Amino acid sequence: MKYYVCEGKAMGDYNASTKARKDVEEILNKNGFEQFFIPSSFGVQKNKILKVLQIFSYLKNKNIWDNSIKRLKKGDVLLFQYPLLNSCLGLEKVLEKYKKNGIKIVALVHDLDSLRYKPDVQGKMLCRRVQVEDKKILNACSYIIAHNNRMKEYLKSLNNDESKIIVLQLFDYLVDITLKNIDRVKNDPIIIAGNLSKDKASYLSFLSEIPNVQFNLYGKGYTEDKAEDNVNYKGAFLPEELLNNLEGSFGLVWDGISKDTCKGGFGEYLKYNNPHKVSMYLAAGIPVIIWKEAALADFIEKNNLGYTIDSLSELNDIKSKMTDEEYNQKLKNAKNISDKIKNGNFLKNAISNLNK
Repeated sequence: MKYYVCEGKAMGDYNASTKARKDVEEILNKNGFEQFFIPSSFGVQKNKILKVLQIFSYLKNKNIWDNSIKRLKKGDVLLFQYPLLNSCLGLEKVLEKYKKNGIKIVALVHDLDSLRYKPDVQGKMLCRRVQVEDKKILNACSYIIAHNNRMKEYLKSLNNDESKIIVLQLFDYLVDITLKNIDRVKNDPIIIAGNLSKDKASYLSFLSEIPNVQFNLYGKGYTEDKAEDNVNYKGAFLPEELLNNLEGSFGLVWDGISKDTCKGGFGEYLKYNNPHKVSMYLAAGIPVIIWKEAALADFIEKNNLGYTIDSLSELNDIKSKMTDEEYNQKLKNAKNISDKIKNGNFLKNAISNLNK
């Protein structure tokens, strides 16, 4: 039997990671996996005294995982989405035990906090903790579904054997609604969708310095310090509604504190992860402009799905030099890959490798 772990839901209707996890569950359901509920508890506290005591909930979660998995039989497959929603201290020991008993343990990676977190932002103690967790928990798995080849190489550096790492290529983005046929032309504004807060996307304050390029912004967290002639804030939408409201020629994938390169913790993370917004843009049939050093840059170039850039200052040149024929070909390619993303083909292909 094949199972996927359900340990609760991420919070927030506008949180893209919520849709990513829900989509994974739906795709697994359609491909022969059954839900396996593990009633772990949420232990994060803000109160300083209670924060010290939350370690007991993490220890309790270890017993909950142990008592749940022992119901499985030799040859069963158990897939969980990583990182966990509810922390579990010593989970690797539980996974190792049942892996030795013949159960295939599979981790599908959404994020690697050992890459994403930085000591000067999240603190040294938390960074040390997630580095240990990423190594121990993933080492204890039979298989790891990683975003891309860059992430695969990082996982190999954590002593994971190459044979156990399966590359996803892209996250899927399931769509239940009928998409509008939106006419797009190369001179339309560039779309920026996602978390628009200053903590994650402070580069937005430099958009006014990019001549002859208009931007349409979608998402939560945007604050207008001053009105910019080339920036139009369109509001926040639920993931299911967003695709029919994206107006523009390209979807931009950029993060961090600068317009000249993706630097800072969130920017550097693009070198390893598959941003969910790439899948969102392509599911809507929109070509992508992405940082040249991002892990997905090769995929975008190889499949002629957009452009890769070193700096946002290049956007004006790209727009002015691009022909209608070039843009229409990229638009066609984005629409062609859209069906694969909307139907869950990438995860379906990844899990087909579990029996090899």
